[in-house]
Amino acid sequence: MSPIPPGSLIVVTGITGYIGSHVGLAALQAGYRVRGTVRDTKKAEELRAKYKELGLDAGEDKLDIVIVDDLLSQEQYKKAFVGAAGIAHVALPGHTPTWIDDTITSVLSVLKAAAKEPTVKRVVLTSSSVTCITPGDNGDHTLTDEDWNDDAVEKAKKLSATERGDPDNRLIMYCAAKTISEQEAWKWMADQKPGFEFVTVLPNANFGPFLCGEAHSTGGWVATFMKGDDTVARTNGNQWYIDVRDDARLHILGMSEPQLAGKRIWAAAGPFGWNDVLAPLRKAFPGAPVPEGQKEWVSSPMKVDSELGRTLLGGWISLEESVVDTAKSLGY
Repeated sequence: MSPIPPGSLIVVTGITGYIGSHVGLAALQAGYRVRGTVRDTKKAEELRAKYKELGLDAGEDKLDIVIVDDLLSQEQYKKAFVGAAGIAHVALPGHTPTWIDDTITSVLSVLKAAAKEPTVKRVVLTSSSVTCITPGDNGDHTLTDEDWNDDAVEKAKKLSATERGDPDNRLIMYCAAKTISEQEAWKWMADQKPGFEFVTVLPNANFGPFLCGEAHSTGGWVATFMKGDDTVARTNGNQWYIDVRDDARLHILGMSEPQLAGKRIWAAAGPFGWNDVLAPLRKAFPGAPVPEGQKEWVSSPMKVDSELGRTLLGGWISLEESVVDTAKSLGY
């Protein structure tokens, strides 16, 4: 199938989110028209203003905002996808006892709605590294696009309905929801053979600047460090990082490059330990109460084959630049 040329309409679900806002930015920078879906319009105009501040034409003819307040609604997606050439499905339902089923329904609703819009050529799904491994789990095995997190799926199956809604089980539920929903998406594509192609992007921990709203997601970890709180470092295992700008660019390349049809793309720049995050923050912001490192917070031993992503981008934004830019975007 031919690539999606500049000037085409790209839909980004959850455009005011951390990753979604950067996918929208990357799409505009690549010359696409963008339609962003939001659950409410509160942050949408803030995002439009930020795009303009960055020098982009983000008028209503280039950036259209529509409401999709039910992430499970095929009908709402269908209306949002009218005339679209590409779709980046970034939005994710919130954690509830039915998180796994809700995430599956959301992803399949996007695919089914896209199949009813003849202009759609490609759908890119924001998946996750957790579809391959639970954060903190390591080993000698090098992770590739052929790995799946079967362990998390099995653990989630053993949880009761009450346990599935427990905040203490959020991580395992997230891993299972992302894993099963991506697997179901590939199965649906194989069974239904729609007129569009499918690509997934598998980011690990995102850092990099916030474009709108409050600090949240993994980038929000930097906000806690800048306030002197090291809880995240003490409670989260070492992982790999990706700058959210590189993550977004991989989404757009996944949309436009013909050879990427049917691929799972690891968005993982390199391993990190919390000392690797804290040291550049202390150096760049000597007046901030950034915690001191600990000897056990060393770089992750996890191994990932992310050569495809590196080749596509021509290299990665460094961890130091990524975390420092995160803090700067928060006003430091």
